[in-house]
Amino acid sequence: MELADYSGKLNSHADYLNILKLLKRKSKYIEYVLVDEDDTRIVDKFKDLVVSVQPKNKWWGTKSGRKNKVYKLTVSKELFQYLQKFETFCKYTVSNTGDIAENTDFGFNDIAFFDDKDLPLLFTTTHEGYIAVRSDLFV
Repeated sequence: MELADYSGKLNSHADYLNILKLLKRKSKYIEYVLVDEDDTRIVDKFKDLVVSVQPKNKWWGTKSGRKNKVYKLTVSKELFQYLQKFETFCKYTVSNTGDIAENTDFGFNDIAFFDDKDLPLLFTTTHEGYIAVRSDLFV
């Protein structure tokens, strides 16, 4: 399994929608991490899809000094329709003054999409603007 840095490649809504189409075909579940404990929009709206909730200080792409709630949700057509309403997960640009992470209407929470073998297809460290994608997602 090879992961590619995809930071900055989903800065447009059109690119975001294209990757969601690919993820919808291959994802079996997502993990949604409450980095911002007040932003429970997704888990509240899709509470029927929640399989488990675990406090963790390590998840794909991140290791934290504190434990955050990691929700495992089965995917559904409605979940992907909801995700399509966001501009993108996050924006990331590189400039002469350094890397710039910009949050969007998606918020600060991290998200990861997994296949039927429990391997990640895409995961974010949203507040830092980082996105990693498995290279065979595009096949």
